[in-house]
Amino acid sequence: MNIQYKQFGRSDYKDITDMIHALYKEDPPGMPMSTEKITNTLNEFEKHPDKGTIMVLKNGPNVIGYSILANFWSNEFGGNVLIIDELYIKEVYRSQGIGTNFIKHLKDIKFANAVALQLEITSSNKRARKLYESLGFKKYKNDILMLSTSAD
Repeated sequence: MNIQYKQFGRSDYKDITDMIHALYKEDPPGMPMSTEKITNTLNEFEKHPDKGTIMVLKNGPNVIGYSILANFWSNEFGGNVLIIDELYIKEVYRSQGIGTNFIKHLKDIKFANAVALQLEITSSNKRARKLYESLGFKKYKNDILMLSTSAD
C-alpha cells in the first residue's frame, strides 16, 4: 500500500462527508451529526487554518480515511496541543497499521508544533482504546466536562 496524507480540498467534500456520517453511525457519540455541521467545520478550517485542519488519507487515488485535527495552546503543557478530534479509516483498510502509522507520523513530525496529542474515545470502542494505549496514550487525570450552548 502507498498511503499518503494530504490536507482537505474541496474535491474531497463528498468523500469526507460520507465518512463522517459513517463514523457517527458506527460509533455514535452524545451529539448527533448533520451535513450542516460538517460543512461548518470544513468552512471554518478553510478560513482559519490556525484552528486546525482535516487530513485525507489516501491509498493511491482512493480516499480511505480522514482525520480532523484541532489546535489549542495549553499553559499546562507549555505549547500547542493537537487534538485528534476524529480519525476514521474505512473498514476494508482497518487492522493494516494505517491509523498507527498516521498517529506516529503526527508525533514524529510534531505536526502543528504540537507538544502533546490528545484524543477522546467512546467507552464502548474497545478496539480504538487498545490501539491508542498501544501507542502510549494514557487516561489523563482530569475529566472533561462539557456544556453545550447550542440547541442540539
